[in-house]
Amino acid sequence: MSSILKIYRPVLIFMAKFAGVYAVLVWIYNRYLAYWGHETDGLTGFVGKSVNVLFRLFHIDASTPALEGERGLKLLVNGEYVARIVEGCTAVSVIIMFIAFVIAFGKSFQKSCCFALAGALLIFIINILRIAFLGYMLYAFPAYQDVAHRIVFPAIIYGFVVFLWIVFIKKYNE
Repeated sequence: MSSILKIYRPVLIFMAKFAGVYAVLVWIYNRYLAYWGHETDGLTGFVGKSVNVLFRLFHIDASTPALEGERGLKLLVNGEYVARIVEGCTAVSVIIMFIAFVIAFGKSFQKSCCFALAGALLIFIINILRIAFLGYMLYAFPAYQDVAHRIVFPAIIYGFVVFLWIVFIKKYNE
């Protein structure tokens, strides 16, 4: 039994660190959401406002009024309702998973934390860009809604996270 633990020790340590960091961050995020009750949380509101700013940069009329009877926002492009922006659109769950992996896999806690925070900010920015892109695609090409939301939309965020993980492993985790 002792020799098996020696062999799998690095894997077990990684899994314990990952699970610990993930559990703590999920708990913190759930407390944050509970604070907002039945209202749209501030982070979702910020994402909606940021998407509006991006559309205005391209001289496209967009707005994000509150959804009626539920938490979240409507994304209106030129007055047309194209999508909902809800809590899950903030990419926080993806960011939590990213941070947990970087901290668990990292050799230096300080370097790992710095990379995790910088990566989280980049993921958040990429997420806002992808929501605006998806919103425009849903407006301009409604026939491709399913492909845009099920394939293109997740591929952007998860592809970027995998890219950051590879950069971390190859360049910053020495």
